Amino acid sequence: MTEHTIQTTPQGASQIRLREITSTDLPACHALSQAVEWPHRLADWELAFQCGKGWVAESAGKVIGSALYWQWGSTYSTLGLVIVSPDCQGRGVGKALLNAVLAQLEGTTVRLHATPEGKPLYEKLGFVTTGSVCQHQHRELPTLAAPMLSGDCQFRRLTAENAITLAELDALSSGMQRAVLYQALFDAANLPHLETTLMLTRNGQPAGFSMLRKFGRGYTIGPVIADNLDDAKCLVAQLLNESAGQFVRLDVEGASGLSEWLEELGLPCVDRPTTMYKQGGPLVSPSGWFNFSLMSQAMG
Repeated sequence: MTEHTIQTTPQGASQIRLREITSTDLPACHALSQAVEWPHRLADWELAFQCGKGWVAESAGKVIGSALYWQWGSTYSTLGLVIVSPDCQGRGVGKALLNAVLAQLEGTTVRLHATPEGKPLYEKLGFVTTGSVCQHQHRELPTLAAPMLSGDCQFRRLTAENAITLAELDALSSGMQRAVLYQALFDAANLPHLETTLMLTRNGQPAGFSMLRKFGRGYTIGPVIADNLDDAKCLVAQLLNESAGQFVRLDVEGASGLSEWLEELGLPCVDRPTTMYKQGGPLVSPSGWFNFSLMSQAMG
């Protein structure tokens, strides 16, 4: 296992060991996210680890920091779940974890979503702001109207046999090769957390898809991938209609046009993390397909 140590400041403080994350670290990482009041469940950490890799920081045998990454093919990567225990912040732990992760991602375009507290460090490491993500949520969703479909459109409920198709449509929107993600979502261990996978078809051809999944305090709708805003709204409206009474969250691309519509429906924007890239920028899809709502802020 790759590992090394860092000497934190001030001088005389205990050494901190950095090493690659293992499955046995996940409960401690979950505790870290609880300490900083992030909503992730242990199951959310398990899915993230299943699809990616990462590093943890240890002091006196206790996990005090984490940083995970996901390589989606040879071109694009995402980085997230960067957490340092509140009582260990300001000692260089976050920077050391990020440097360890970025060393694994040389040659790829890296995307992350930064909190206001983390943004200055990311800028020092070469990340550039390209936009933002709007986190919309409702604690107890009221009953919202289902969409009216035109005669050439219909919804299909998808299963594991459609995972490759979903990955192909995802790649059209972002350039990321995420077959491992869609296969993981349909794995037996994760299937209880996947409520609905919905495809919109037009004249029998895919026009977009979305997923309703258990996440954090309730449910999340994402990804939402379509080739136009109206189809994305249609997919989201159907899943919102099916989620009455639930805690529902969406992490929406700020420039997508979906955020304003969600506000009108009564789902306020409660947070707006900054989208940042290193060693490149976002793909502009020649096909017109777009990821309107993210799988998660960490995995994109």
